[in-house]
Amino acid sequence: MTERGSAPSTVTPLHARVRKGAQQRVRRATTNPFESGSERVLLVHCGYHKAATVWFRAVLLEVIRHYGLRRQEVRFDPIRPDTDLAFYQNCGSFHRDQVESRQFRGSHLIRDPRDLVVSGYEYHLVTVEKWVHRPNPKYGGLSHQEHLRTLSEHDGLMSEIEWFARATGAAMGAWVYHQPEFLELRYENAMADEASTFEKLFRWYGFNDHATTIGLDAVDRLSLRRGGAAPNHARSGRPGEWQTRLEPDHLERLRDLTDDLVVRLGYEDASG
Repeated sequence: MTERGSAPSTVTPLHARVRKGAQQRVRRATTNPFESGSERVLLVHCGYHKAATVWFRAVLLEVIRHYGLRRQEVRFDPIRPDTDLAFYQNCGSFHRDQVESRQFRGSHLIRDPRDLVVSGYEYHLVTVEKWVHRPNPKYGGLSHQEHLRTLSEHDGLMSEIEWFARATGAAMGAWVYHQPEFLELRYENAMADEASTFEKLFRWYGFNDHATTIGLDAVDRLSLRRGGAAPNHARSGRPGEWQTRLEPDHLERLRDLTDDLVVRLGYEDASG
């Protein structure tokens, strides 16, 4: 309600978006998160489902918003020319031809496949993500979530292994490791020392001291030890949880379906 005699507000959602966009363009043109003398490059982050993607996205957004940079959630679409941070939740979607001739700095985060299975199973039982609720002919018309809920925990985890092997596991196995543009990171190291992991990432991206400080402040506020960026999204996140959840036949099936991805990624010795 407006006061008598006063004109009603003319600020519409469209006006607000236009104003916000203008402010973003000014910040982008007048501020710079990169080291002095460094050329502004495209930043790329590649992660996997249930491997801290929500956390990493939230921290990186804190930095790029401060400088008016533009983020793009990339699947199979081209990276826009004005994108500053290309964020991939599924690394299987990244292809170098999407980058074209742009210089870029990337980061790639992996997690123990055994913990990904356990985390995925628990998450898929309760999530409201649309894809988990779509009817699937593979399950006789049940959705992925409905199918899991009809199974015992043992059989549900076995089903999750099948899903993981086709999706996340296949992408992790196909990734080309040790590319010169990419910093390789492990979820377990990030959990053990959040600040050190993110400072390493910020420096790899070429951030200056100011941008790094902004990022580390965000890491402290969004720490997983205090619930992270989405307190209801992460359940535990404790590395090694698979040891109390997966049985020998689960591990054997995972080895068979992923060509022993656990060993290839260095999470277990070949004789283990």
